[in-house]
Amino acid sequence: MKPNSFKYSVLAVGVVAAMGISTAANAATPNTTGGISAGAAPITNVATANYSVAGIAQPNVTSNIVTVSVSETANFALVSTVDDGSIGNDTAVNRTATPGGTTTFTHALTNTGNVTDTYTVNTTGNDSALVTAAPDYALGTAPVTFTIVQADGTALTPAQRTALGTQAETGTLANGGTIRLQPGTRANLSYEAATPDDRNGNDKGVGTLTATSTFFTANNAPGATLVNENQTIVRLPTFKITKTATSTVDLTVANPQIAYSIVVTNATTDYSTAATDFVIRDVLPAGLSLPSGTASDVTVTGAGTATISTIGGRQAINVAVANLAVGASRTITFTVNVDKNQFTAANSSVTNNAEVYDKFIGPVSPLIAAPVLGTDYDILDSTDSTIGVTRIPDDAGEGNGAGIDSPGVTNFTRRAVVVSNPTTKEVPPASGTASQATHSTLITNSGQDAEGTNANPLTFTIADGGNNLAVRPVTGPVSATYTPPGNGAPVTITLQPTVAGGNTYTLNSTTLPTAQFPNGIAPGGILAINYNVSSGNVAAPATVDDAAAVGSTETSVVTLTPAGINPPAVTSVTDTTNVRGLTLVKSQALDETCSGTVAASTFVQTALEAKPDQCIIYRIQATNTSSAALGFNLNALTISDLLSNFSAGAALVAGSPATSATASSTAGIASTSATAVLGSNYTIAPQGVGTLTFKIKIKNAR
Repeated sequence: MKPNSFKYSVLAVGVVAAMGISTAANAATPNTTGGISAGAAPITNVATANYSVAGIAQPNVTSNIVTVSVSETANFALVSTVDDGSIGNDTAVNRTATPGGTTTFTHALTNTGNVTDTYTVNTTGNDSALVTAAPDYALGTAPVTFTIVQADGTALTPAQRTALGTQAETGTLANGGTIRLQPGTRANLSYEAATPDDRNGNDKGVGTLTATSTFFTANNAPGATLVNENQTIVRLPTFKITKTATSTVDLTVANPQIAYSIVVTNATTDYSTAATDFVIRDVLPAGLSLPSGTASDVTVTGAGTATISTIGGRQAINVAVANLAVGASRTITFTVNVDKNQFTAANSSVTNNAEVYDKFIGPVSPLIAAPVLGTDYDILDSTDSTIGVTRIPDDAGEGNGAGIDSPGVTNFTRRAVVVSNPTTKEVPPASGTASQATHSTLITNSGQDAEGTNANPLTFTIADGGNNLAVRPVTGPVSATYTPPGNGAPVTITLQPTVAGGNTYTLNSTTLPTAQFPNGIAPGGILAINYNVSSGNVAAPATVDDAAAVGSTETSVVTLTPAGINPPAVTSVTDTTNVRGLTLVKSQALDETCSGTVAASTFVQTALEAKPDQCIIYRIQATNTSSAALGFNLNALTISDLLSNFSAGAALVAGSPATSATASSTAGIASTSATAVLGSNYTIAPQGVGTLTFKIKIKNAR
């Protein structure tokens, strides 16, 4: 600040004192022009002499009078000696303060005049006309310590010490105490300005130190008091805690683990300061534990000492840090084991918080299990924003500021979803659409997470085994029947293939209707995939060339591929489709006398020797090869044996055609047409047999 000079004259003669002030009341820079008079009397002096001549006393002789005018100049300066970038002015700004602590301010009070003067020194709150913004708190009063030195800062000379008289060279002044300074000397002043312990970061305090000249006061001179303004700003660490964790952990593995990283940064703000002697703590959630339970499990990048304790039955990691500069960070990494039995609920997760405990004054470590605010710590910053006591403005903390914190969150998955229930089915050689085999493959969710969601989608494919070209899975939509957990009411839906006409299907929140699947396939839910297998030419099943051979087999493979978070392994089942239908076996027996029937055991498929006028009995057996459990009836069966097969050498014995059938089957009607022996309209049950027999007689003289 620039001083504003003034003059004040009491007498017209000679005693002059000068001081300077600024346009504001707290200016302290002196000036060297102008002054005031204290009315000091001039010094006059005359000399006398006496002498004798030859022993005779002579008259006394008086000299002329000489006069000395005394010029007393009073002047003093009060400046701040705090190094705030502008040493020697009347303010000390942005001095670091700590809640409950003190801030030291230093000043120099110099007698720049030529007369000894006495000064009254006071510390005050912000009761002066300030040139800064309104403070958050006043600094208040405090004792002032002093040391008297020469104006250039060197020690007093012996003569100056002698001249001190009753004035101590060093000491402490109570607020409002006085100090006497000789010309050319100064008092180095120092006092501790207190900051209330309830103040927060970035709060600002203002106070003053004043010196009042007795000389100026006695002469009623304006500006007898010089004022220095002292400003504090509460500086605190602004901790930013960034905790990261393995995002998802698969609980189906043998030894699930979570890797953690804690980065504590002393964020840079306008009021930051180094953090000293604080403790970073992580109390592991229930179900998590360090592999060995010792400090060897913890790595600290940078200076810091880790110890392990137990709090409420849970392991706690404590890292004591001696110093963390503004802008610096400390990183802590460790891995924990997961107790799978602690996280059995669907969509389970664990949130792990980290905390920083700090004190305004003194160390925190060792940190007890249940620290007490104001005793064991003054600052508590936590990734759990509900318990923080950060003592910093909201816009620097959790309010999206420099000190915003983040916890470590891990989601657990226990996905167990498989396909099962391989089936064996039967089809006729030409199934058409009505006789296709239906396989039912089960997708079972035995884990604890929903399946068939956007987060955990499933894909299944139905692939032809490629063993039998005449048998294959039907492509296109399939039917799916969902049984909710707890044997809930089943619901059936139709699933469209991912590619039209294909055999790949995706299960997610889009393809599964929300009404029936509010959260996919719930844990314990079962989805049955019902798909068909056809044989022969479906469009024209009577086309013999396209029919499957009775007794042939084909396989189809259903493969389930889970995707998403920690997907389980791919599983598959192989279904079998057997071609079953009609087998026709013709055998013969010799009836030498043409007298009647023969024992069944005499029927053979090999060649016979017969003589003219002997008879041959033919037996044609139609068998339904489908199984009793899986099979199907053979309906409208007609057995035909052409007369032309034997008419050249034998004649049909009239009345001999007959039919029969095994139990559960229906025999056909025996008849003879102009061209064939017939058994018409059999119904043959699975594993049933329908028989047509007739007799021919070998011609004589052919």
